[in-house]
Amino acid sequence: MNHNLNRRHFLYGAGVSMILPRLESFSETPDTATPPKRFLAIYVGHGFAITPKDDHPARDWSWYPRVVDGELKFGKSMGAMQPLADQISVFHGLEHPQVATANGHSSADSFLTGSNPQAAVISPSVDQVAAMTHGKKTRFPSLVLGNEGGLGARGSSLTLSYNRSGRAIPSTSDLIDLYNQLFNSDPALVRKEKALSARNAALVDRVLDSAKSLQRRLSADDNRKIGSYLESVRAVEKNIERMQRWSDTPKPQVDASNLSLKATVNEPHLFIETMYDLIYLAFKTDSTRYATYMLQSMIDGPWNEMPKNALGLPVGHHRLAHSAAGSGLTAMENLGTYDKFQGDLLARFLGKLADTPEGEGSMLDNTIVFYGTSNSKTHVNRDYPLMIAGGSNLGIKHGVFHEMANTAAPLSNMLLTLVHLLDVPAERFSDSTGVMKEILA
Repeated sequence: MNHNLNRRHFLYGAGVSMILPRLESFSETPDTATPPKRFLAIYVGHGFAITPKDDHPARDWSWYPRVVDGELKFGKSMGAMQPLADQISVFHGLEHPQVATANGHSSADSFLTGSNPQAAVISPSVDQVAAMTHGKKTRFPSLVLGNEGGLGARGSSLTLSYNRSGRAIPSTSDLIDLYNQLFNSDPALVRKEKALSARNAALVDRVLDSAKSLQRRLSADDNRKIGSYLESVRAVEKNIERMQRWSDTPKPQVDASNLSLKATVNEPHLFIETMYDLIYLAFKTDSTRYATYMLQSMIDGPWNEMPKNALGLPVGHHRLAHSAAGSGLTAMENLGTYDKFQGDLLARFLGKLADTPEGEGSMLDNTIVFYGTSNSKTHVNRDYPLMIAGGSNLGIKHGVFHEMANTAAPLSNMLLTLVHLLDVPAERFSDSTGVMKEILA
């Protein structure tokens, strides 16, 4: 059946699709009676400098630690992790089977979903599964962050997070805007936020009214086709109502004097350090409990060229990773130098969490930090190098190198286990086949 649809339907629909990602983030009232259970996933595309072989000439630059007398001993690239070794677990041999033979640039899309990015049905990412259950307890159900920001395209994602419908949620890269949303209670800014909320509410009302009129003129088959879209619009409506309830609640006050909110890709250490500091403050103020952070995607751009332009390495990250696929000593040192840059900044962040008392332990004890990549070598979507830090109070056993290559367990088993530790009663996650008991204390 064909219809001459009013042009406003498309304009209103486009408007709602633009506000959907922003509104994924708002919810109801905080609950801080006990230390919250948190989750942060951090991702680097293209792979790390890796070799598990102890006799390799570049073994000291390998991202993987050695195990000496039962303890993790990190090499040059991840040496900053050594003081935290008893709060870290490292994994070799896990992957997402649905993506193993997919395009080598596509696996970032699947990192937290387990789904092939070209599949008809894509699972929500693990952070959003947790946020759907507990996100109403904080002002922001989740933070979706990335150095490059935005969506990218299917198969070349700039975000790690996917909503309940399997739609990508754009990542935020604007440090000032992120700070303002989290902590800036300037009256003029609050008025603008309230005005935006009111305009969005009116827009959603018009879309839903138009949809009701449209549905009366559509066939049953056509109504089914627009059902998932209208479900998303109604979710936006609920989120707007939550925003409006939060609008009169002052935002937490934090010390911003050490935040380099104007940092850019030309000052990458300051930019990443500031993003980590904002995550730390968001967790500390219980503004959110779930976050994702894409440090490096698999597409070209300023952040891909950052190792050359800002770190003095010979080429961009993509080419560094390609060269290291041959495991030559110089190539491994070059990629390992980039890995060290990221590892040093991550260790600083983990150290802040570890040094912050909370309940019977520290913030790190109550926070699961999942760090890794989806390539063992550039564009080889198998045997992901992965690390979990923190979460001891949630039940994670640490100080272990887990060799999983000889098991049939998919990475989704780990993600399902982490979901359970976050008190989400899920029976399965994506293509999981069970929980991963090996990581439990």
